[in-house]
Amino acid sequence: MNWKQAAMGTFGAIALVTTAACGGTTEPGGNAQGGKTGTNITVKDNTNTSVYQSFKLEKIDKLPNMRGIAWLSDDLIVSDKENKSLKPVTVEGQERYPHNLYMYDLTKGTDTPLKESEASLGAPLVSPDGQYLFYREPEENTGKGYILNLHNGEATPAGKEDGFIQEGAWLDNEHVVFPNMKGDLISANVDGTIKVLVETGNFNVRSIKVSGNMLYYITGEDGQLNAYDAKRGDVKQVLKSVEWVIPSNDGTRLAIVKRTADTKRALVLTDLEGNEKATLARGTQIFGTSWSGDDSKIAYTINSENDNEKGLFVSNTESAEQFQISADMDNASDPLAWSPEGNKILLSQAVLENESYHFVTSVITISE
Repeated sequence: MNWKQAAMGTFGAIALVTTAACGGTTEPGGNAQGGKTGTNITVKDNTNTSVYQSFKLEKIDKLPNMRGIAWLSDDLIVSDKENKSLKPVTVEGQERYPHNLYMYDLTKGTDTPLKESEASLGAPLVSPDGQYLFYREPEENTGKGYILNLHNGEATPAGKEDGFIQEGAWLDNEHVVFPNMKGDLISANVDGTIKVLVETGNFNVRSIKVSGNMLYYITGEDGQLNAYDAKRGDVKQVLKSVEWVIPSNDGTRLAIVKRTADTKRALVLTDLEGNEKATLARGTQIFGTSWSGDDSKIAYTINSENDNEKGLFVSNTESAEQFQISADMDNASDPLAWSPEGNKILLSQAVLENESYHFVTSVITISE
């Protein structure tokens, strides 16, 4: 069953609330809306002629009061918003509804709930084949993990241990890996069985990414980048002062956000040994970095005091040429996500309005 077929079926519901990944904690607010609106944004002139010849922004569609998270197909995304059909709870004098995880149809502008729960859920990760979803029931920054079968709506506990929200990755279509509170890297099968892959000896484990047989993760205050070979079962240390690691889809390169000073970051491309090959961007912070499916492009957001150097960018990974899409999109709540066909980028932001935060999702359509 593919997702276009699944969209026609009946799903059970599942709730989701997530904290903003990539810097700072935000709380979603505002009213849930099922429709979509299109908003075109004018892009500033870019003097890089070759980029303009090979890359074009078609449009940016805005989806208010929704947190778009991942693609299930070119028309379907996983999104998070309030479920007002459930009973709210009062927190600090305000009524808050649990956040549910939905399948949103970009063509029809309709939502299908995936599973319903009075407990808020968070930090969803869709398996590579789109059959399962790993999520947590969070309590502040930690929570227990579950694996949801997206066809029958059944959720299986991924062991009994808590782990940090927003940390984890799928090893393959049937195994997800995440750190427990001791810093051990735990592999959980979709049937709920678990095993310890790596005892890192450091509870501060983050930026977990998988590419082929390699599992990358960062430990400690010094930003030590490590690589675990799942076939050989050994770990090697790659680089220090690393804040994020994003391996290419073909497993031949790494995109690394490294700290160059207290308030300076750089996005660089390296080989698998950490040898730098190109610098794509610099800024105060760099978030949301994501490779396109064919590894020809990288999308990312930059925080900077200079309008010409902040916002949402796409770089060519061969020439290192850079294109600014919008100066307003300088914060991403989650990693950016490329559509399966590679012509759309999904970006969500927490926006402060009327003294409360709410999420806005942008679907950016590009052409070459």
